[in-house]
Amino acid sequence: MKLKKLINGKALYVTADKIWVAQGMTFFAIDYTGKRVSRKYMVGSLKDRVLSFHRLLGQLLRVGLHHLLPLKNGNILVTAKRKTYIFDKEGCVVNIWTGYQGNKPGHQGICVTPDGTIFFAEYLLNTNRDHKINLYRSTNNGISFQIVKTWPEGDIRHLHFVKWDAYEKCLWLGTGDYGKNDQENRLYKSVDNGDTWELVGQYGQDWRAIGVCFTKDALLWGTDAGSCPDTVHFVRMDRKTRKLEILADLEGPCHGCASYKDGRSFFSTGVEGGENEKDCYARLKEYRDGKIEDLWKLKKDIWPLILQYGVMRFPLGTDLCDRVVFTTMGLEGHGETVMIEEQ
Repeated sequence: MKLKKLINGKALYVTADKIWVAQGMTFFAIDYTGKRVSRKYMVGSLKDRVLSFHRLLGQLLRVGLHHLLPLKNGNILVTAKRKTYIFDKEGCVVNIWTGYQGNKPGHQGICVTPDGTIFFAEYLLNTNRDHKINLYRSTNNGISFQIVKTWPEGDIRHLHFVKWDAYEKCLWLGTGDYGKNDQENRLYKSVDNGDTWELVGQYGQDWRAIGVCFTKDALLWGTDAGSCPDTVHFVRMDRKTRKLEILADLEGPCHGCASYKDGRSFFSTGVEGGENEKDCYARLKEYRDGKIEDLWKLKKDIWPLILQYGVMRFPLGTDLCDRVVFTTMGLEGHGETVMIEEQ
């Protein structure tokens, strides 16, 4: 695979002909050549926009945009630090939601289903397990959100992801991180739009995923055991038997995964300073024919980990696309860049 840099910024969402990109507190769409094809949307206060103008300062203060979802009614949802905005087509803010814990969801902690329902998974440090953790749902295009499931204090640390599965027409949700016998690491499934959740798997770091990829026969993920001694694994779960198969050991925690319309699946490992990391490189990998293959790697940059982990992250929306796009962050020569697969 050949890759090239497309633009500075973060790729947040992809469609068949557009890539929605954030630069600081501004977002817009580009085509696959890098040409801007939408208006520029300005988010937040002037102070936030100034702080996010310089990449390093924005990363340190966690100021910037983190998620983008086109909604069924044509509006756009974006998340910033502790605020979620709904924009209409003219660029006007129609709602600001702040009624959740934490700065933002995990990278795959927000999704929209084909009928337009939005799910939003709380992610906060919760080191002492003294917070209830909530999953939210909106059925009116983000004008209001309601709690659809709550985990009591001491049950889990936080929610990692919530994701729509087009094969089974269901939702999957992951939690973490430790607990007695690693009981906080869980995989749930919902077939009724989030009303009820079946516990599919639990216990052990192999159930600790930041997201999942889908194939016809299986779910795939890399584990997120970055700050514990457990070996990081690439895992396959058979849809019928629900048994886990470890296909490979990984060099570092899995920070990204993406399924594509053409059947391909890609994963990335990152650098966060954990004791089980084998080196200081982030890697792009592809799952093919039952195996995982290395495609590309970059070294962590010179800036401290508290500023930014060295990661490669995929945008949302890849299941309906067939060209690989991802964002590099905290890596040598690629502090925050959108990379694209050459054709």
